[in-house]
Amino acid sequence: MTTKERIMEEALNLFSLKGFHAVSVRDIVKKVGIKESSMYNHFKSKQDLFDTIVDHCFSKAETYFQERNLPFGIEDDKTLFHERDFTKLSESVLSVFRYFFEDSYNIRFRNLLIISQFENEKAKQAYRKLFRDYPLQFQTNLFQTLIDTHYFLPGDPAVMATNFYGTIFMLIHTYDSFDEAKPLILKHLKHFWECHLDTREI
Repeated sequence: MTTKERIMEEALNLFSLKGFHAVSVRDIVKKVGIKESSMYNHFKSKQDLFDTIVDHCFSKAETYFQERNLPFGIEDDKTLFHERDFTKLSESVLSVFRYFFEDSYNIRFRNLLIISQFENEKAKQAYRKLFRDYPLQFQTNLFQTLIDTHYFLPGDPAVMATNFYGTIFMLIHTYDSFDEAKPLILKHLKHFWECHLDTREI
C-alpha cells in the first residue's frame, strides 16, 4: 500500500467513526505515521482528501459491478433483469445489493456520509447522489425499459423506483449483515415482481 493509499485508508477509518469536522489533519498523519508536510505532497487539503475518497468509492463500486457483469451506468446493458425465471433474476438482484453490505470500504464510506452530511455540504451532496438520486435514476430508467419491452405492466417508472428502492434503502441502513437482510430483500423483490410482471405475453 502506497503512502497515499494509507492516508486515504486511515482518513476513511477516522471520518467514518467521528465525522469529517471532528478529525484533524494531525489526527490523520498520526495514524499513518507521517509528518503533515508529507500528507500535503499528496493532497491539497483535508477537503481534497475527502473528495478523493468520494471519487475512489464510486470507482470501486463501478469496478465491482463490471467484474461481475452487472450494469452500473444508466446506459449499460440491463437485459439480465429481463429474466422471467425468478430464481435466476433474484441471483442477479442479490449480487447488486450484496455489495452494500459486504464491501468494508463502502460500509465505512456510508457511515462517513451519514455522520458528516449535516456539517459538510459536499458530504451531503455525495450522500444524496450515491444513496438517493443515482439509484432512483438508474431504477427509473430500468423500469421504463421493462415497461417498453412488455416485461412489466404499464405504469409510472419513477413511482416504481421509489416504491422498490425505498425498502432497499431502509434495509441497507438498518441491517448489519447481508445474511440478515437477504430474506427480506427476496421477499420484497418477489412481491414487487409479481405485482408488476406483464404475463399477457406468455
